[in-house]
Amino acid sequence: MARKIEREEALDRALTLFWDHGYRGTSMDMLTSTLGVEKPSVYASFGSKQKLYLETLLQYRQLVLDSVQGMLDEAPDARAGLDSTIRKLMARGGRTERKGCFATNSALELGDEDPEAQAIVRDTFAALTTVFRKTIQRGQAEGTVRSDWSADVLAQYLVNGIEGARIMERTKASNRAMDQVAALTLSILDPPNQTSRG
Repeated sequence: MARKIEREEALDRALTLFWDHGYRGTSMDMLTSTLGVEKPSVYASFGSKQKLYLETLLQYRQLVLDSVQGMLDEAPDARAGLDSTIRKLMARGGRTERKGCFATNSALELGDEDPEAQAIVRDTFAALTTVFRKTIQRGQAEGTVRSDWSADVLAQYLVNGIEGARIMERTKASNRAMDQVAALTLSILDPPNQTSRG
C-alpha cells in the first residue's frame, strides 16, 4: 500500500529539489527518494511531476510575497522599507542559499513550453509588482519617492532589477557588482534634484 504523503512537507522538499536541479534535471526517482515514498504515492497526491512542479511554483509565490511584505512592513517608513528590501533581495545570496529566483529560473528553463508554469510566473511577478506599487505610493505621498513617474512603472522597474540581479547571481557576479546595481536601481526612486542614496 502506498504511503500517504504529508502534502506541505512534500511541497517543501520538492521545491528545494526543483530549485536546485530545475524541472528537467529533477527525475521522478529523485523526487520519490527525497519525499521518501514510492511513485504511486506521488501520482496519487499530485497527479504528475508537472502538476507537482506547478504546486511548488505556487508555494514559492506565496513565500516570496509574504517575505517581501514582511520586510516592507518592518520598516519605519515607505522609503526605508524599499531601500532595505531591495538591497536584501538584490544582494548575492541575500534571499536564500539557493541560486537565483525559482520563478525566474522556471521562466528561463521552460519559456513557452509550459503555459501553466508561465502563467504562474507571470502572476508572481505581477503580484510582487503590486506589493511594491502600494509602498511606492506611500513614499510618493510622503515625498521620499519621485512622483514624476507612476508607481506602477517604478514598481515594475524594481521587479525587473531584482530578477536581473538573480540572473547575475547565477553567473557568479561579485558582491561589489551586485551592490552597485542595487544602489543604482534604488536611485531611480529619488525625487528629482535629490542626491542619490547609493
